[in-house]
Amino acid sequence: MTRAATRRDGFTLLEVLVAVAVLGLALVSLLGLHVRNLALLERDQRITDATLLARALMTDAEVEPFPDIGLTDGDFEDRYPGLYPGLRWEREVTAPLPVPDIREVRVRVFAGDEESGDDVTLTYYLRRRP
Repeated sequence: MTRAATRRDGFTLLEVLVAVAVLGLALVSLLGLHVRNLALLERDQRITDATLLARALMTDAEVEPFPDIGLTDGDFEDRYPGLYPGLRWEREVTAPLPVPDIREVRVRVFAGDEESGDDVTLTYYLRRRP
């Protein structure tokens, strides 16, 4: 065999370096997507927790006596100690209709003092039971 024929049997060092560089860029891009996916999963978990907590508060409003008009708020430390340290809730009861036996109950679960995209608000209408 000639020397030129043996050089064509494998890859050159330059070809290997280019292939490794392309593979490295692809892996770095995939790692960035994975980190973004983990952040979205964490946000989705917070919204799911807030939705379930709001539903629990709404269930309390359904089984309690007919609610008085007003605003109440609080946190979840008394019910779930240490589980939801940053979450707070508000429950606003209004009489939106001229019918005295109907109440609009709006429950909002949120983190911190200001509104964010992760706030959950449920609205429900209750009728006075005979």
